[in-house]
Amino acid sequence: MPEEGPGGEVPGGRGGLREPLRPRRGGRRRVSRSLTLAAIGAGILVIASIIVSAWPGGSGLGPPGGPSPDATTAAAFTGVYRIGALGDADPGGGRDTVLARSVTRALADHGGEGATGSVAAPPLGVADLTAYKESAEPGNRRLVARWLAVEPGLTGVVGGDHTLRLPASGLTSFRLPVVRACRHDGAGSRPEPRYADTGELRSSASTGDMGVVMARHLAATPGVRKVYVHGDTAADPTRALVARLRTAGVEVRADGTGTLADGIGRFRPDAVFLEGGARHLAKWLEEVEDSGFDGVKAMWDPTAPSCTGRNAAADPDFSVPDGWLTVRGHYDIRLDPDAARRAAVRRTLGADLAVRPYAVETYDAARALLSAWDTVSAEDRSSDEPDMARAALAEALPTVPVRGALGGRWKRLSGAEAHPVVWLDRRVDGKWRQEAEKRR
Repeated sequence: MPEEGPGGEVPGGRGGLREPLRPRRGGRRRVSRSLTLAAIGAGILVIASIIVSAWPGGSGLGPPGGPSPDATTAAAFTGVYRIGALGDADPGGGRDTVLARSVTRALADHGGEGATGSVAAPPLGVADLTAYKESAEPGNRRLVARWLAVEPGLTGVVGGDHTLRLPASGLTSFRLPVVRACRHDGAGSRPEPRYADTGELRSSASTGDMGVVMARHLAATPGVRKVYVHGDTAADPTRALVARLRTAGVEVRADGTGTLADGIGRFRPDAVFLEGGARHLAKWLEEVEDSGFDGVKAMWDPTAPSCTGRNAAADPDFSVPDGWLTVRGHYDIRLDPDAARRAAVRRTLGADLAVRPYAVETYDAARALLSAWDTVSAEDRSSDEPDMARAALAEALPTVPVRGALGGRWKRLSGAEAHPVVWLDRRVDGKWRQEAEKRR
């Protein structure tokens, strides 16, 4: 499938795209870089030891209530590099295993494909970081250093938990490269920081991206000149939708209070868009249906998954009447009309993972990190200074060509972040049916 651009077939650049790290200059002297990175690595280990020893109870990185290494047992680099898998928090108290399994599958499939043979030598593995998070700590300033204290060979992370905020500036002199594979709630409502400053890239649509795609669809629908928006008008997808509709010349009335029937009767819109919790939304859907409104009906689904873990807002009793549109931020093999692609995804991920939300996105994000790993020189990979391999991987990550599970959905992470894929679904005969596949 060719890679589309925003609203079309060929992606273009975007002014707000985070800048990749500058490539290393070939003239830099190897000895000088080695000495510099050795000093940096020594400083990191000292800082990490201080942090670990200062942690309550003298514990290092470990799940609550479990044994953890202290400053005297912090791990030393053994020559094994690892890709971190940071799963979503499971509201039921369990651990999300889908993300780590997808990353592990990507590593298994990648073996032997690298032109440099990098997967085989030195060893490369997966580190499940799902239980090792400090989501409650403001800024998470100690998080990356604590990860490296236990996994000094950590080269990059596939991150899923959208609630986790990595530090804007850590205690290390470099940024650990992170690919956000799941929906990022909150992105899109403000300027995105640059990759050079944060070390983070997104490979999936944010809530703001999804609002923009829905707005573009409504604005392009024949006869839609007025849209009535009801519900949480401060939410990121609604704000993005309203802003894009107005930019397209569509008249919008956003109303967070009052009855829908009155609002529709006064404004006489061509389309309505609803956003709210499942309980409120169920009532609003019924009100719109009872009002006799026969225009375009669209909604934000609060029960939709945001990552590989279980959605805390999921409600088995929530249902949507036929005819309504919604927007989706992850690939769903059950809704894909392309039989050949469905078969390819099943072959790649296996029958179980293929049907899990965001499993494909996680797999492709891991393949991007592994493709970047293939560009790391044998000298950097064989060094006893993991900072060198980490820095080289981070430099290559935004633009390295990627072979993903969806076969051309995006070819580079920079393109995935600039123009993430979003799907539009319509309710038909009590089930969702995929209506369109768009790019931001």
